[in-house]
Amino acid sequence: MTPARLGALWLVAVALIAGLAVMGFGYVRPGGFVVAGTLVAAAVLRLTMPRGPAGGLVVRSRLADVVFLLGLGLGLFVIVSALDLRPRR
Repeated sequence: MTPARLGALWLVAVALIAGLAVMGFGYVRPGGFVVAGTLVAAAVLRLTMPRGPAGGLVVRSRLADVVFLLGLGLGLFVIVSALDLRPRR
């Protein structure tokens, strides 16, 4: 696949890597919110962009892709929000 055919996937990949890097530096909650927000943004991109520019975000039907990405993003948001990150004794 050429870079032009990957389309918006490049933006999503860079944002996901940035969120994982933030988590890797010890900021789990902010990094988790970045990853969750990126998944929701990917769902919005998939919903609004035509098939060509959406590129690598196109996997199944538009509805299936959007539901899957929104489910992952919102599920991760709930999990990260519920994390208890206080040190244990």
